[in-house]
Amino acid sequence: MLAQVDLTRQEIGAANLPLRLCCPLTSIPPGYQMTGAATYDRSILEHLSLLGVDVHAILPEGSQWIESNGAARCPTIHRIGIPIQPPSAFHAARIIALPRVVRGLHKRYTFDLLRVHSFFSSCLDALWITFASKPSIPMVVHFHHLDDSPWRNALVRRVMRQSEAVIAFSYAAKEQAVQHLGVHSSKIHVVYHGVERTFRPAPVNLELLRQVGWVPGERILLFLGSLEPRKNPLFLLDVAAELLALGQKVRLVLCGAGPLQEALRRRISALGLEPHVFLAGPVPEPLKADYYNLADVFTFPSDLEGFGLVLAEAMSCGTPVVAFNTSAISEVVEDGETGFLIQPGDKREFVRKTILLLDNEALRTRMGSRARDRVDRLFRWERAAQQTLAVYQQIVSLRCSRNTGPRAALAGAVGMSANLPAASKEAPDVCPPTVRRRNT
Repeated sequence: MLAQVDLTRQEIGAANLPLRLCCPLTSIPPGYQMTGAATYDRSILEHLSLLGVDVHAILPEGSQWIESNGAARCPTIHRIGIPIQPPSAFHAARIIALPRVVRGLHKRYTFDLLRVHSFFSSCLDALWITFASKPSIPMVVHFHHLDDSPWRNALVRRVMRQSEAVIAFSYAAKEQAVQHLGVHSSKIHVVYHGVERTFRPAPVNLELLRQVGWVPGERILLFLGSLEPRKNPLFLLDVAAELLALGQKVRLVLCGAGPLQEALRRRISALGLEPHVFLAGPVPEPLKADYYNLADVFTFPSDLEGFGLVLAEAMSCGTPVVAFNTSAISEVVEDGETGFLIQPGDKREFVRKTILLLDNEALRTRMGSRARDRVDRLFRWERAAQQTLAVYQQIVSLRCSRNTGPRAALAGAVGMSANLPAASKEAPDVCPPTVRRRNT
């Protein structure tokens, strides 16, 4: 008897049940700058919504949901009235509020999955939700990379072991989870990030060119990311100083904010680089593609990346890359084809490969075109959403086979599909990978 199961409008008369996803995202405060992790959350949830997944995101009042360019359908947003500041009040309030909120929403909507990011705050939320509210929702964890803190990694390990499945954003991240967190390899599915199609070659934004202080004859090196130690922005100041000493006319544009901002200012002053370095600060999402198209070379000496979304975004704009050969970066950048990969800390080789690109426009053009082609093949959100949905459906299908919960029983009655969708074939891009560069 299924008379007690409350059918939704989407389920009535449907051959398949819409998968229903609960996503606590309480760590996104007001004014949040879109890091790779935040961009991932926003974009993958919106593209899952486009595939028909019933996504429910839980956010504090006042926090931002920044809509992606071109996504016609967004998740359902549930706001909870907790203070954002000070942080101590925020963390205390979320611990009190989340179990009650999730329990109430689960009673109303009957979620199929609890989606958790691997960051410390999200894992803390997940443990507290499952302990305090007992909603009996299968959990899937999305994993970026290890944390610097052993005790935070211990918390992530516990949540991942409790989960039904883990989605890692690269094979490097999967290896970390297996070797350092003890998660069984068969539990981990690798799904690369995607890039919006709005990241494409375009003419240089002349107003932005003026703002960064460009002087005719200069070539622009770009860094975009958080200004923190693992990203190594200070290394780029030494690279710029060496390039200038070798007679290269370059301008280094550093985009982002973070704890190294003042150290960067001091180092710029000590090296006498004020005329050659521009600190852009945090870049609004609509301007990111303009910055990528401003650059002759995208430079990224990061020591650790779970994927490296900014690399793929730059490549999507046809901009070649010079980066450290660490963690997942070699899965994004094809050495010698879409850019150059350098052993960490090797300033001489970093400078040499950067000069090779700066002095050879044909090489920049060829690598930029190949970079965009690689993104089209491997790193689009349509593909990422299809593959993520396949993992979700696999989890729900296994739950249905055990016949647990009202939606599982209903799934057996109306036939929830267990067919896993293949990665979507990429549609031809409306903007061909034409080369755009200044005449200097």
